Amino acid sequence: MKKFPLFSVVLLCVGILFVQVSFAQDYTRWGLPDGALARLGKGSITDVVYSPDGTRLAVAGSIGIWLYDAHTGAEIALFTGHTYVVNSVSFSPDGRTLASGSWDDTIRLWDVLSGQEKATLKGHTDWVNSVSFSPDGTTLVSGSDDNTIRLWDVLSGEEMTALQGHTYGVLSVSFSPDGTTLVSGNWDNTVRLWDMINGEEMTALQGHTGSVLSVSFSPDSRILASGSWDGTILLWDMSPYITPQSPDPDFDGDGTVGFPDFLLFVAQFGSNRGDAGYDTRYDLDGDGTIGFGDFLIFVNNFGKTES
Repeated sequence: MKKFPLFSVVLLCVGILFVQVSFAQDYTRWGLPDGALARLGKGSITDVVYSPDGTRLAVAGSIGIWLYDAHTGAEIALFTGHTYVVNSVSFSPDGRTLASGSWDDTIRLWDVLSGQEKATLKGHTDWVNSVSFSPDGTTLVSGSDDNTIRLWDVLSGEEMTALQGHTYGVLSVSFSPDGTTLVSGNWDNTVRLWDMINGEEMTALQGHTGSVLSVSFSPDSRILASGSWDGTILLWDMSPYITPQSPDPDFDGDGTVGFPDFLLFVAQFGSNRGDAGYDTRYDLDGDGTIGFGDFLIFVNNFGKTES
């Protein structure tokens, strides 16, 4: 029987290890279509969302929630704890908390930095299809196949209220940028608007001929977009329902536009669009960038006191 030198065996093992490491590093780029940078996620994918600062990417699916470095594509963490498919994810406005809704009927809150689960929110009696934070990050909304929309206090994890009105499962939910209005999409083909001050339904928008899978407001709340299984995206004029809030240069909230507000403004000058709360506070002319036009609006209000 032939004998292999020890050096040959070691070289073979090193070669196999090199191939495995190379595969692990390169598989995300194999066979990509033109224009694609990388392939992320494992298992079936149900939702993808960027962190508010654009540095992280959360990918939800059948395995759990993968957290990636948005610039390099490197895997940072895998959040596990749900016992069924994770259907929806949402970052808090400050990017420190990630919410997830699952077919196990629960919502979980995760610490993005540590990867630890912070809380499990229970109350829904069927699949949780959609979760979304309010612009100020204090409230989480969820939509479920139990036909309800539920609002949760993020700090305590307690359910605040349940909105009733849909006759079938709720597939998508989202706050307006100013947090005064909630929109929901449903299996019954309708888009519904809810007043967040009194919790009452404002109207049901009808036009889709299939279930409404996704809803989203424009940054200025003037337009609502809805996507449906009927193969269409509809744009809705929100002017009959939402009055856009006037820009408020009183950044520090002391009732007067003065030098402290100027310092806060200058710190943001030249920055691009961030989360909805950021837009409302600093992008005074609504063009998506903090710049000279916003500065002129600020100067016009300098020294004014709120009545």
